[in-house]
Amino acid sequence: MAQVEFSNVTIRYPGADKPSVSNLNLTIDDGEFLVLVGPSGCGKSTTLRALAGLENIESGTVSIGGEDVTHTDPKDRDIAMVFQTYALYPHYSVKKNLAFPLKLAKENSTVIDSKIDKAAQLLGLIEYLQRKPKDLSGGQRQRVAMGRAIVRTPQVFLMDEPLSNLDAKLRVQTRTQLADLQHRLGTTTVYVTHDQVEAMTMGDRVAILKDGELMQVATPAELYDRPANAFVAGFIGSPAMNLLAATHPDHGAVTVGIRPEHTRLVVAGHPVEPHELGVAAHIDVVEELGSATFVYAHRTDDPQVMVTCRLSGQPSPAPEQTVTLALDMRRAHFFDAENGQRIE
Repeated sequence: MAQVEFSNVTIRYPGADKPSVSNLNLTIDDGEFLVLVGPSGCGKSTTLRALAGLENIESGTVSIGGEDVTHTDPKDRDIAMVFQTYALYPHYSVKKNLAFPLKLAKENSTVIDSKIDKAAQLLGLIEYLQRKPKDLSGGQRQRVAMGRAIVRTPQVFLMDEPLSNLDAKLRVQTRTQLADLQHRLGTTTVYVTHDQVEAMTMGDRVAILKDGELMQVATPAELYDRPANAFVAGFIGSPAMNLLAATHPDHGAVTVGIRPEHTRLVVAGHPVEPHELGVAAHIDVVEELGSATFVYAHRTDDPQVMVTCRLSGQPSPAPEQTVTLALDMRRAHFFDAENGQRIE
């Protein structure tokens, strides 16, 4: 186990006008599960690859366990990487796939058998050790790929969207198992995903990147309750936070953020409460999800501004209606209209 630290790291691809990652400062604690998340092209995989030694760093330093590894070869960094593709040897059994990195490291057969047995027990692979990858499900193959990383007992696990090839149900099941496994192993883990729900459910902390810059790093609860800027506010949460232009007495032009669950549909004959902001809206789409209903609408006075409302235990309206949506201003977030930063 080891602490990982990026200090003023900038990464630029040859010929690029601007860096893929710019002046990144990020410390990942010993034993922590940190998730890197952000939209496509934000620099999250580039950051992971730089930690692995697969990308050159223009400036700054990367350290693992207090040791500067900025210019250290990947094989000497004591890390293990799990990729989006399983990258298993099809002609090898599960046991031989697990043994492969240990044989490369010239471990003796007794140590190899012991490590394989331990990893297989952790991952529920004991009964599959003699099978070949073609005889396994997608989830089982990914567990074998994980096992191949585990047997190496590295200082740091690096995972680049390892669940993206799984179907939706298996993905949910596997991410739960993976998070539980990491906490039992206690190995420092850096995990890349584009799925913010995956990030919020798995990470001890989540680092959000945009255009190569770190927007915020915090616990999932803090990201949701106190986003540092309008980008984080709109990125975290499904459906996304409502962001509306407004004027604040003490600040001038601001962006007001209200989450869909703090927005309600005003029933005819019932007033908007004093702590609420009433917005006239035209309903575009109604999504019935069983436990909740999401109403997607646009403001009647500005069709470009969308407002989402989460209903629970309330009759669902029909599309194409004009209604009043009430936004609970006690739960509002305020952001500077120019730089997007949070206003306390």
